[in-house]
Amino acid sequence: MEADFLQEIQHLGFTARIKRLNEKLVASTLEHYSDLGFGVEPNWHVIFLLLKEREKLTVTEIASTLGFSHPAIIKITRKMKAQGYLESHKDPNDARKTFIQLSKKGEDALPSFEKEWDRIREILKEFVSDVFLENLNQLEQNLNTASFKERYQKRFGPKAYTIRNARPQDFKAIGKLMVDVYSGLEGFPKANEQPQYYKTLANIGDFTQKPEVELLMALSHDAKILGAVLYFGDMQHYGAGGTATQEKNASGFRLLAVDPSTRGLGIGKALSVACIEKARKKGHSQVVIHSTAYMKVAWKMYEKLGFVRSEDLDFKQEDLQVYGFRLQLE
Repeated sequence: MEADFLQEIQHLGFTARIKRLNEKLVASTLEHYSDLGFGVEPNWHVIFLLLKEREKLTVTEIASTLGFSHPAIIKITRKMKAQGYLESHKDPNDARKTFIQLSKKGEDALPSFEKEWDRIREILKEFVSDVFLENLNQLEQNLNTASFKERYQKRFGPKAYTIRNARPQDFKAIGKLMVDVYSGLEGFPKANEQPQYYKTLANIGDFTQKPEVELLMALSHDAKILGAVLYFGDMQHYGAGGTATQEKNASGFRLLAVDPSTRGLGIGKALSVACIEKARKKGHSQVVIHSTAYMKVAWKMYEKLGFVRSEDLDFKQEDLQVYGFRLQLE
């Protein structure tokens, strides 16, 4: 028997072997479903089971929970809707949000599907060991901690960017980046809905006229602005709603934006850490921030940095619910 070339090249064959395994399993599962006369496809079961547990979710929430790309979830859910297994409806409290849930047909079909998925689980156990799943969990955790790009840049590449305080000549470009990033968030209010907020984003440099407010930026080696954030060494100038401006012995940061084309380089994390370090140098006991349901990527990053939800800091920005977080510093 001829040697397996992908095995021979070891780590360089890893992603190709994962792809090969996926193709084999998908083809086999499709054939199995076809033999049974099931009108489902591989991976639909994760949507069925997730909606059984959560009842209704947006596409963004499904993608975030499963770790799939937004386009991939749209493709799957459209097919499931076409088969009559899903239905969607607008949130009565927020017309920008569309919820997806199981239809009556989906709910009626679920018990027979689950019975078959239990059988499939038993077959998978024959060649997927618990140890393999544990190793897979560790692999995913390692990638979440630092992406391939971050690890490569750290070991072999020149530093992709530097972080420094923005200068007046940078303010206009940073303002444009802010507007582009926030207006591009799915479900987030647009400029015609909250014009004053977007005016604030466009003129973000004005914040630096207040004491102890700094506009930090990430700059590439070829002088491209990759991201920015506002740091507040005195919370009375924080400028957001709620009670945050009354916090004592605290720093804060807000309006974090990263160029979407540079995601994966750890820029948002680096800007956040720079603000946290400034708070430490000031001897502050905590860092205060805010986020929204439309900023799930940033939300997860903040939690990994140690921030925890603080409901006393929550407020509403017109119709937009804004959630508060605290990081306690040692």
